[in-house]
Amino acid sequence: MQPYTDIIISTITKFLPKGEAEWELVGFINKKKEIYAFGSDSKIIGRLFEVIAFDALEKSAKELGFLLHESDQQTVYPDFYFEKPDGRKIAIDIKTTYRRSKTAKYGFTGGSFTSFMRNGTKNIVGKYSDYDGHYILGVVYTRENEMSKGKISLKDVETIIPAYKNIEVFVQEKFRICGDKKGSGNTDNIGTIKANSIEPFVFGAGPFSFLGEDVFHDYWVNHPRYTDSITAKASLYNDIPGYIKWIQKKDNKRASELQSQYDEYLKFYDSMVQKEWIK
Repeated sequence: MQPYTDIIISTITKFLPKGEAEWELVGFINKKKEIYAFGSDSKIIGRLFEVIAFDALEKSAKELGFLLHESDQQTVYPDFYFEKPDGRKIAIDIKTTYRRSKTAKYGFTGGSFTSFMRNGTKNIVGKYSDYDGHYILGVVYTRENEMSKGKISLKDVETIIPAYKNIEVFVQEKFRICGDKKGSGNTDNIGTIKANSIEPFVFGAGPFSFLGEDVFHDYWVNHPRYTDSITAKASLYNDIPGYIKWIQKKDNKRASELQSQYDEYLKFYDSMVQKEWIK
């Protein structure tokens, strides 16, 4: 299996900042030329990465012959989207996370599975059916313990220690990096795969890369919701083996096909462990 790429991934990747210095923002500045260090708040840092990525997305849209749009509401999917000449859309969500240690696994959230994926119009720009693709631009960083704090004069800008370091970035189709577990137990968000290196995300090494985007969609639109009753949850599934058994009740042949595809993924997963992409 080769890393998955396409014209969207390669174009955005080409325009993203390559050096760490290009990702370094050190604070907010006022007209008095005073800089206020923004600290380690992950929401602020995530928004700053969106600001940095905007230039790359704008250049990518121009090269691809698309228009770039940004959602005007924070709670509406996606963060950005390309609009094709025929009006069709390509979603681009920017996700950030930080490494808790050198060995700890990290992951992202892939968005809700109970809103637009189920009814087509809730919390999304336009309709879910308007989109030809869904991509995640992921940024991983390490928190800086010795970061600068407070107000600093512009003349001392070179002394400011940013709140983050060790930036790594990837662009990948969403379904290819999503896993079969929720992002957290008390929400209805899709969780991505987890790894302690960025390679599986660059590769697109999730189970649905083997099972397919249609299976990804079917898995999550039928996955039990947090608010479902115990009876409802018991009748469904919480992982891919459970999903295959659920399919088997309706279509034994299809379940057998899915099991073969999932077995191939498990072999590939073992190879990632051997490469120490996942520990």
